[in-house]
Amino acid sequence: MNFLSKIKASYVFNIFAVALVGMSFVLYFYFSATKEKIFLVNQKTNIQYVASIADNLVADITRIVEEDLAEALQEDEIIKSYIESDLKLFVTTKYQYIYILAKEKNIHGGFEILVDSSKTLEEKNSLYALYNVFNKENFTQVYDSKSSVYLQDKNKRASYLKPIIVADKVVAIIVIEFTLEEQKNISLELQNLEDAFELVISFFVVIFIFMLWFSSVDSRREKEKKAVFEKLKTSNKKLKIQSEKVIELNNSLENRVKHEVEKNREKDVQMIQQSRLAQMGEMISMIAHQWRQPLSAISATSSAIVLKAEINTLEKENAIELAQKITEYSQHLSMTIDDFREFFKSNKKITQTSYTQLVESVLGIVETSLETKNIKLILQLELEDKFETYSNEIKQVILNLIKNAEDVLMEKKSENPTIKIRSYKENNAFILRISDNGGGIAEDIIDKIFDPYFSTKMKKNGTGLGLYMSKTIAQKHCGGKLLVHNDSEGAVFTIALDRKIQV
Repeated sequence: MNFLSKIKASYVFNIFAVALVGMSFVLYFYFSATKEKIFLVNQKTNIQYVASIADNLVADITRIVEEDLAEALQEDEIIKSYIESDLKLFVTTKYQYIYILAKEKNIHGGFEILVDSSKTLEEKNSLYALYNVFNKENFTQVYDSKSSVYLQDKNKRASYLKPIIVADKVVAIIVIEFTLEEQKNISLELQNLEDAFELVISFFVVIFIFMLWFSSVDSRREKEKKAVFEKLKTSNKKLKIQSEKVIELNNSLENRVKHEVEKNREKDVQMIQQSRLAQMGEMISMIAHQWRQPLSAISATSSAIVLKAEINTLEKENAIELAQKITEYSQHLSMTIDDFREFFKSNKKITQTSYTQLVESVLGIVETSLETKNIKLILQLELEDKFETYSNEIKQVILNLIKNAEDVLMEKKSENPTIKIRSYKENNAFILRISDNGGGIAEDIIDKIFDPYFSTKMKKNGTGLGLYMSKTIAQKHCGGKLLVHNDSEGAVFTIALDRKIQV
């Protein structure tokens, strides 16, 4: 009976070893599929972000130039200098070149660069060399279709083409050239992760071989023990000595197995840590969503400084005021990075604040955008009581809800677009309600809007993460609630918090 049980144990070891190897290969192939998804998420995020930049540039250019753009850039140096500085403002490590081109009037099918973001002669020469190898049919396609185009060649060089339309006519094209540095960095990190997977697979294969060897040794050992047992029947002394050897051998094998199991657990921990790389796409998308408005505000403020300086109307007090605004916007961008970096840490700082302080801080960023779009803002901040919470995270929730309301009002072209923000206390709960007159949320999807990756704006670069993260912050981080319902005018979002965090 004991011999049969040993045979079964040997089979169990072998099956376990095969399962380990099989599982490692499944994980490896799953990683290969995920690797491509990460590239797609990064590409989609880049397109969303560069589309936002292009929209801001087009809005700024069409606001200044309402006539023939090519003629204005050729004849008015102030306008050309202003637009050129506007382009340079958006050049970062992510985007190599930004330039505006248009059809040449005297050449059929020809195009010329009107203005670009180059800062040195070397950059300008590199830009024109790149432009000369560009397929001119792509420019013609944008003119004919009046729509934006994202291009990527076999070398993975990517470009985004955005038409500038005046009076339903394409007058020029904004071209934004991506750098390849980000793609290289992501490829390098994924390759490191793939190398780690290969090491894990190699480790499991070694374990498999070890277990086969262990099974063979164990089988031989059992035969030897049986023979020894027969011999030990004749001598109690020999039996005692051999028994001690067997016990010692068993202890040694047990220690070796424990050691290998511990090593296996360490590998599992490493794999869990490496899996956090998959959150990179979501972080980039959320940061880009929060940065759009401050970047537009910085661009508009710096453009105002340049324009007033060019026409000699820039006064000292005005310059100081505009420079302070740029500093405030820049500090907000830095704080946003810190907020998102702290989001996944457990040591976030709890501060004492009020809804009035939180709302005023957020409005310092979005109020200009609301005024530009003729959206009326009604504030009914009746509650001045203070409470303890994660202030920076609640600001992110408020900002996201206001921006969503703004998007809905612009999309539905509501008459007298209005956003109402009200604070009050109800049953010892601190309430902040943000509502709009955009018509509300369809009843068949209102229960899904807080689900991850669910979005009504997928065709407009929505990620489906904003409301999901907002509810996570309000409920899991701050111990409160984030609710939604429709009233007679539109959607109403309610944030309910306690005086102190109860998580």
